[in-house]
Amino acid sequence: MALSVRRFIGGDGERHAILVDEAGMPLFYPALWVTVTLRGGARAVNTIHNALNAIKCLYAWQDIYALDVEHRFSRGALLNPYEVHSLRDFLQESLSQKADGKVIPFSRKKKTVSPSSQYARMTVAAEFLEFLARRVCPSSEESEKRIAAMVAQIKANRPKQTTKTMGGEREEKHLEDSALDALETKLRPGAEGNPFTDYSVQFRNALMFAILRTTGMRRGELLNLKVDDINFGANILKIVRRPDSPHDIRRYQPVAKTRERQFPLDAELVNRIHEYVAQHRSKLAVAKRHGYLFVTHKEGRYQGAPISNSAFSKFIEALTGIVGAIHAHKLRHHWNYSFSSLSAAKGLSAAREEKLRSYLMGWEQNSGTAAIYNRRHIKQEAAESMLELQCKMLAKKKDSTNDQ
Repeated sequence: MALSVRRFIGGDGERHAILVDEAGMPLFYPALWVTVTLRGGARAVNTIHNALNAIKCLYAWQDIYALDVEHRFSRGALLNPYEVHSLRDFLQESLSQKADGKVIPFSRKKKTVSPSSQYARMTVAAEFLEFLARRVCPSSEESEKRIAAMVAQIKANRPKQTTKTMGGEREEKHLEDSALDALETKLRPGAEGNPFTDYSVQFRNALMFAILRTTGMRRGELLNLKVDDINFGANILKIVRRPDSPHDIRRYQPVAKTRERQFPLDAELVNRIHEYVAQHRSKLAVAKRHGYLFVTHKEGRYQGAPISNSAFSKFIEALTGIVGAIHAHKLRHHWNYSFSSLSAAKGLSAAREEKLRSYLMGWEQNSGTAAIYNRRHIKQEAAESMLELQCKMLAKKKDSTNDQ
């Protein structure tokens, strides 16, 4: 069975995702599960999309091992322990698409997903199978116990998640100021070697980069900005949540994942935003209909429309030829490192620093997220302290040797 996840926009602007077969028909129980459990739980469309991809893997496992879980559950039979182990191993494998559209595992090449991805897949599989079993299994007190036991066994087979390794890579995602300065120079409109040809595109891209670097906002927040979010008189920028906006035609709508907030912008940056709006964006009639700040300038059916996630990704990919691997979140991490350095220079207490950082990044107070983004600065300070201590100890040992 060739399955795929389809996304579409409802008449009210709400984003939807469904799992469909090769004929484009939605699968009944996955659609019901999404409606009752995920959308009923106010889950974001990206979360739903990822969950349906996990369900797609579950159905691929059924196809390969000739299982019909729905039919089996309807007879009161559940998964056996060895089948749970088979599912665990299958959900660890990296999957691909055959020419006929069927999902297949890359078992021969031994390509596997990360433990966190396998953990997420198995969690979704357990929740969906529980949902399915409770609706098609003959109801009895005994079946309830057996369903609970099956779900518990699936979850028990998930890879272990330890706090010792979580966040280890996150703190390393940063760039040096010299690399960012060089990149900013290359991106200046009209600069020699600018990877973009159209002047309006050059201006827009340089402005997007400057905002990401100086504010630390997420890419979704950047692409969600509207002209009205900038107070040009007071030099204030607002980050506003607009989930399922009917005025946003993008199927993959960029959204602000964190809390709404506002903060000041440097006057020079505000002037550059005003120049982009007045001299570049204003030339596109379509741009006047939706209000989103950054738009597509390339001629074609999407000219003037809000810039898409894919177009933004192409912009970021073009930068790799200048400074190597880079993505928007690296700029967010770098901003947080710079904020840590500034806070230390100002002598802010750890508690005060966390409160300010949490507000500016849109995090809940005391969520602990601020500490994650402060790790690079802490790591550097720890390294400096370690070297300083070693120097003192070695110097003391050297003096003692000389005295002898």
